[in-house]
Amino acid sequence: MGWSAGTARRLAGAVTDVAQRSLPHPRRDTPTPGWESGVWVRIQRRRRNLRLGALALAVAAIAATGVVAVRPGPSPSRPVHLETRVETPLRADGSVPVPGRWRVDYEGAELRVYRNALAMVHRCPGAGCLTTERGGALELPLTAAGEYRAVVFSRPSSGSGQTLQEDLSAARSGGTGVEMSAPLVAY
Repeated sequence: MGWSAGTARRLAGAVTDVAQRSLPHPRRDTPTPGWESGVWVRIQRRRRNLRLGALALAVAAIAATGVVAVRPGPSPSRPVHLETRVETPLRADGSVPVPGRWRVDYEGAELRVYRNALAMVHRCPGAGCLTTERGGALELPLTAAGEYRAVVFSRPSSGSGQTLQEDLSAARSGGTGVEMSAPLVAY
């Protein structure tokens, strides 16, 4: 036998040891003592997580409802209506000679009259306006050439009165009802 017999035995022992370690652990036919409590702990954990999730969802719904209920809604707005008529004879092309008179009857909170959509020339309620319970009337002298438009708002407008476009966009972003007249050309 010689020197190789011991090496072969050691090599065979190492291979056997590695082979045994790579095998899966043997299964037991009976569970370990106390396995029922582990199962119940997992069941209770799932139930608790479901209850906590449902509770968190209910609290979030109640909070969202409270925020919506507390937020102030839009103030009540009046219905808007606008009627215009020219009190001076019209030209054949439908324009008004300067000087002329334009009567505007309105229902709403505020009336603004613009010339060329670039400048507000009159505002009601204000000087020269006849105010009624539901709106008012204005008899506007047309002293300058241009295109005139009357606009009535359901609430006092938050616009600056600089241009028609600015006031309309401010009213629409605030949820204000608006009605605009057809253009009236005076020259």
